[in-house]
Amino acid sequence: MASDLREAFFLVAIIGEFNAGKSTFINALLGEPLLPMGITPTTEAIELVRYGVQPVRVPTVRQDTSTREWSHPNTGGPGVALVDTPGTGSVFQRHETTAKSFLHRSDLVIFVLSAKRALADAERLYLDLAMQYGKKIILVVNQIDLLDPHERETVRRFIEQQVKQHLNLAPLIFMVSAKDALAGGDGGMGAVKAHLRGVFAQTLPHSRNFSRGWTRRRRLFAAMSASLRRNTTP
Repeated sequence: MASDLREAFFLVAIIGEFNAGKSTFINALLGEPLLPMGITPTTEAIELVRYGVQPVRVPTVRQDTSTREWSHPNTGGPGVALVDTPGTGSVFQRHETTAKSFLHRSDLVIFVLSAKRALADAERLYLDLAMQYGKKIILVVNQIDLLDPHERETVRRFIEQQVKQHLNLAPLIFMVSAKDALAGGDGGMGAVKAHLRGVFAQTLPHSRNFSRGWTRRRRLFAAMSASLRRNTTP
């Protein structure tokens, strides 16, 4: 299943605690508020945003898999899918099981951290898992609009020190305010988008047939989601 899924998508998993602003970050990548944004983990739905020439602003809801499927031209290109995983450290235990499953199957992992609560224990665990899986990792510190410039630099240095000390890792760290970007500013998102364009240009294999029908891609994704539900239902 994992192999088939990777052939169907270049899968970008967005990981982070539920209050770190993951959905807001994805919306800033897309350039519009496509996904719902909230402050509590009120749903166990998996948000999948696939590439599409025209945006689909009303999702296809698959009740059997708790998946909501969207499409948008700004995912990164044909074949690129963004997955807004259920938040780690949330009140729903099944959220974390789902997030770990997508972490394992992803081609690229973007960790979204809150500038006000960076690198909680659960986030260190997920970083360690991503390293064990051999994933490409990017760290995004969101909500920097809540900090003054001195605090932003302090947070950046703290994260750099912690990941080096505990994980022997030196990932790229982007400081952003997805909220400001959605309001019309840059919010640091320009640098993130430029980096992702480079990643996609270098790593999207020309041998993959990304022109395959979406029906097959959706079937693979739905099967994986259904498997997750069977494995995590009490």
